[in-house]
Amino acid sequence: MDFMKLLKSLEELLYEVMVMLVFYPKTLWLTFRYPQRMMDYADTELGDVQSEQYNDTLSPPLFLMICLAISHMIEITTLGNNATAALPSFLKTTENLLAFRVLVFSVFPLMMALRLLYGLKEPLNRETLRAPFYAQCFVTAPLAMAFGISQSLRHTTIPYVDQAATALTVVALAWYIRQQAHWFKAKLNVSTLRSWTMSVVIFVLTIILLILAAAPLILST
Repeated sequence: MDFMKLLKSLEELLYEVMVMLVFYPKTLWLTFRYPQRMMDYADTELGDVQSEQYNDTLSPPLFLMICLAISHMIEITTLGNNATAALPSFLKTTENLLAFRVLVFSVFPLMMALRLLYGLKEPLNRETLRAPFYAQCFVTAPLAMAFGISQSLRHTTIPYVDQAATALTVVALAWYIRQQAHWFKAKLNVSTLRSWTMSVVIFVLTIILLILAAAPLILST
């Protein structure tokens, strides 16, 4: 009986892994093509029963984690053993480094979601925070992957690679800020200037908070 349960679990695991190969590119394409629609889709899906949520795409947090894993694999392929040479000791293992990156890039959806709840004057709890956080994971995932790929490109010998990496970072960042501005404008009913200002301010504030939080860890190693 235990063997049959194990076999059934392996079947489900294999199916879920294979399904990701189909729905990951679909989710990535839809996020690039219809970012605002995907953010609204995250809101509506959370209203369904859990078994029926995200049947035709990946869930936003999983999508974010896979994007970071792909950029991490590209970095390992590009740099090999030198990928973690300059990092603190606690980030030299693949598991720790990937977990750290997931944590870092998850702060951006969290901060944007908190700003939305503050603007809507909604109470802060696990339920009210979930929908905007999930929505933000959709648009944060391509930014995280583009940033990781651009850093890997800088270590290759391709002509003009630094310029290409910089262009990729700038385009990804501009796309991300633009989506935030549209999101805040639609959700909070504010002017275009105010929505862009909020997006930039929250983004910069998040970077500052991450630097302040990481500084003691890095300096102590």
